[in-house]
Amino acid sequence: MTRATLPKLSRRLAWLIIASSVLAVGTGVWIWKEVIEDRVIPKRWGVVEDGTIYRSGQLHSYLVEKTLKRYRIATIVSLTFDDPNDKNQQAEHRAAANLGIDLQRYPLSGNGTGDIHNYAKAVAAIVRSRGSGRPVLVHCAAGSQRTGGAIAFYRLLVERRPTSFVYRELRRYGWKPSNRALLDYVNGHMAELAQVLVEMDVIKDVPTPLPVLVSQ
Repeated sequence: MTRATLPKLSRRLAWLIIASSVLAVGTGVWIWKEVIEDRVIPKRWGVVEDGTIYRSGQLHSYLVEKTLKRYRIATIVSLTFDDPNDKNQQAEHRAAANLGIDLQRYPLSGNGTGDIHNYAKAVAAIVRSRGSGRPVLVHCAAGSQRTGGAIAFYRLLVERRPTSFVYRELRRYGWKPSNRALLDYVNGHMAELAQVLVEMDVIKDVPTPLPVLVSQ
């Protein structure tokens, strides 16, 4: 080996070390996101109203009972379809039964669209829970689309929050503007849902003008 070849070998070794480091970091990130994270951190956990209203994705079987206990959840509003093969769902069923939690299911499509009456029932459950001081957890699978829609309707029609606040909250919990389906659904069904909530005695009247979520 000559002195001239040493710099080339050093450069190759340096690139090899860099490439190995990048691969190791990438693998570590993948393992954290896909295998570990949901087992140690409640998926997309969020506080809508401290002590009363919470939101999340589907809690992992390792976390579900301890999380429900920690926040003293009395009602679960699930926006997912029942899946007997989903171990996390089944763990939630068992935890709810063990803890005496009222588990209500109003399924919607993954992009946040679906039967408007299921959104109405979800919002009504939130209002009832808040009124009785019984903490409620609203969740879907990821905690961004269906949960985002339910909380958006609650914020706009019950709390009468500014649309800018609601839009930012949607973004904060994983909704992306590229999912126009949810935004169009919320805006397109605002009047219908408001009227249903009036008929259910959840809200007193239909807001005038109706709130409209606009991409920002």
